Amino acid sequence: MFRYRRVRVLTVLLGGWVALTAVERWAEQEPWPSAVLGGLMWSCVVAGVWWFAEWTQSPLRTAREARAARESEASAAGAAPVAKDEAPHERQADATGPATRGPEPSTPSRR
Repeated sequence: MFRYRRVRVLTVLLGGWVALTAVERWAEQEPWPSAVLGGLMWSCVVAGVWWFAEWTQSPLRTAREARAARESEASAAGAAPVAKDEAPHERQADATGPATRGPEPSTPSRR
């Protein structure tokens, strides 16, 4: 259920709306209509920040999940686990021959 970003953001929005409406009502002594609108406004701010944080972190999560999937496939096939800085396509076809090129850096150049 919480696999999808929109579900997580909607959960934060609704939970925040309830909590922040309660804060506006009892801590700030606002009438209900004003407390509901104030709670909705602040929960939209919180959900927006939550969405932005997940959006900026999603490439890292995708890369980690892809690496974990490669490692699980390699262990299921009985092969040696993939080294952290070595991508599967950079492995040698023949383990006895010399490597044709060295490992590339894990971060691309920023030219």
